[in-house]
Amino acid sequence: MNQATSTMRALVFTDFNRHELQTVPVPRPEHPDDVLVRVHAASVCGSDLHGYTGKTGRRHPPLIMGHEAAGEVVAVGERVTRVRPGDRVALHPLIFRPDPETGRVVRQMIGMNLPGAYAEYTVVPESNTYPIPDTLPYTVAALTEPTAVAVHAVGLVNVRPYDRVLVIGAGTIGLLTMQVLRLAGAREVVVSDVSDTRLDIARKMGASDVINPSAQDFTATVSKLTDGYGFDLTFEAVGITPTVEQSISAVCDKGTVVWIGNSQKIVEVNMQAIVTRELSVIGSYGMNERDFERALAMLSDGRIDVAPLITRRAALDEGERLFDELLADEAVVKCVIEIP
Repeated sequence: MNQATSTMRALVFTDFNRHELQTVPVPRPEHPDDVLVRVHAASVCGSDLHGYTGKTGRRHPPLIMGHEAAGEVVAVGERVTRVRPGDRVALHPLIFRPDPETGRVVRQMIGMNLPGAYAEYTVVPESNTYPIPDTLPYTVAALTEPTAVAVHAVGLVNVRPYDRVLVIGAGTIGLLTMQVLRLAGAREVVVSDVSDTRLDIARKMGASDVINPSAQDFTATVSKLTDGYGFDLTFEAVGITPTVEQSISAVCDKGTVVWIGNSQKIVEVNMQAIVTRELSVIGSYGMNERDFERALAMLSDGRIDVAPLITRRAALDEGERLFDELLADEAVVKCVIEIP
């Protein structure tokens, strides 16, 4: 594999609440099926922000974060047959390879266990590259992964044309889940959040209605919107105790709750409500290859519109202060780092 350059700029997570823009070696491919990709867009995930502060404990410095990305293939290993230099690709961040000592397949993710995409170059196996059409901007293709997370979550349940659904959390995942639910045929999809700015975006993206629990009586509003029955399905896309409680209280008896949010390791739940009301609670984590393919197809043909989500664009040079700015500005839904 020939590398065009030996060094690159990278945003390195050097300590909690600290990023440094450094010049580092271009990653060295270790396998014959590896692909070297010139990153052109990498979007900032909420899990990266939480990892930056040390809140989740799933990212440890030193590390190049970034797992939502798209770019151009610049070099390929000797066993690569499906892509070639010059191809535009979206990157599936989950890598499965056998451990050289035990032979067991190990799951790793770029930007968490492996060097990620907040850099000019990154390396992934050929199987983790998905060609994108020339008409799809890199900034949009970089959101394939969060779109796939929403596709995966909705795919865990049977959405019926008469279902009323509540999505709690108007961040990227929540708003994408709302769009996928509409495509799946739900009768109504309501979005709840404490940010009026984000709720305005939800309305523009097709929400049937919105709820702001900090300004409205949540229970009364849910009752009004569902004729007193509760929602057939609720999707929780925050991951903290108050919103988990809302996902349970807002669903109808024998209804289904899907938890996507993953912020707090431990949350408190009303177990008696789950048992006595015979609720089904499903955890949704990540996505698989088919979800990624479907998400990319929906982005490519315009069925999913992520443009309203991209409320901030940044350059790699802004990275040292970028995360602090994003944490301080709740109006930013999705920030994409663009690397020309």
